[in-house]
Amino acid sequence: MAHEQTAEVVIIGGGVTGTSAALQLASRRVRVLLVEKKFLAAGSTGRSSAVIRQHYSNEITARMAKYSLGVFQNFASIVGGTADFNNTGFLVLVSARDEAGLRENIALQQSVGINTKIISLPELREIEPSIAATDLVTAAYEPEGGYADPVATTQSFADAARARGAEIWQDTRVARVVMERERVVGVETTRGFISTPNVINCANAWAPGIAAPLGISLPIQPERHQIALFQQQPQREKPRVVIGDFVHQIYYRPEGPALTLTGSVAPDGQPIANPDEYNSSADDEYIVRVGECLAERHPAMTHAFSKGGYSGMYGVTPDWHPIIDEIPQGSGFFVAAGFSGHGFKLSPAVGVMIADMVTRQAQPTAQLERALFRYARFAENDLVRGKYEYSIIG
Repeated sequence: MAHEQTAEVVIIGGGVTGTSAALQLASRRVRVLLVEKKFLAAGSTGRSSAVIRQHYSNEITARMAKYSLGVFQNFASIVGGTADFNNTGFLVLVSARDEAGLRENIALQQSVGINTKIISLPELREIEPSIAATDLVTAAYEPEGGYADPVATTQSFADAARARGAEIWQDTRVARVVMERERVVGVETTRGFISTPNVINCANAWAPGIAAPLGISLPIQPERHQIALFQQQPQREKPRVVIGDFVHQIYYRPEGPALTLTGSVAPDGQPIANPDEYNSSADDEYIVRVGECLAERHPAMTHAFSKGGYSGMYGVTPDWHPIIDEIPQGSGFFVAAGFSGHGFKLSPAVGVMIADMVTRQAQPTAQLERALFRYARFAENDLVRGKYEYSIIG
């Protein structure tokens, strides 16, 4: 039966961003109600490759990644439950055109306390013996990198938020956010009206549809990004660590004891008109292309065979960085969306940043500043810039 509910904050979207925000707000004794139209991690989060790395080109994103890594490393004690974090290490491989950018990034990351360094080719082969590295100029290694389980992480955030008093409505669609006199007053859902002065739009690729009826245009384009899986034959070498190979424009990581998960760092995502309807499989041509690149980097993988693949969805902004802001200021309508493939690895920090924003905390927690991600940057033509042409790297 439809009924009216009240909450101090309503979060729209039950992915890793929304549930992290719910946990952080509930931890501050804020009455939170999270609304998810399907089930937790049903959207972009559930199909994330869930790489954990700190390799970023801007100080704030590097700080966010460092903070988030600390949570993943100590997940059971900080959050509870599991993120199933696998600490494999993370390698970046570049050719001459990206060498200067790599060296600048490593210096920046080291300046904020990230454990990373440039390594020699002998050191590279010691870390990853099966690698072919003749075309490389420079490689960097981040020993604390790895990957996690996006669904387990989201569920653990949600469980911890509930334990602190948050309420979560699944299988509940938002009809519209209601504003009066430029202030949020509530949310109409298929389960009833929720009276609230604050709404956080964490719907990522669906976020523009939530904002549009309010006259707010979010520059977030849903894109299809593919992932291929390859199974190595028994007793043959396979990649051991997470690798960003800028030469071949791919990234890859172990997936269980036998599989290798492979994706692209090239700007080859395909625009999606309707985020509720897209091809969630992987194209044969894509599987062949990235498989050939993987085998060139790891010749032993020529003996592997395809296990197919799948596609996930990014919500991509013009500069491949998120919007974390109140729009307009003082309205109670907050946006944390458009993570452009960065959302999972940064989610612990983003939850803190959202909680600081909504509770109007004067000083940011752990130097996690939000100014870089303000909505106005698009109108000001002050986009976030990285040091690589591969915007997905950040």
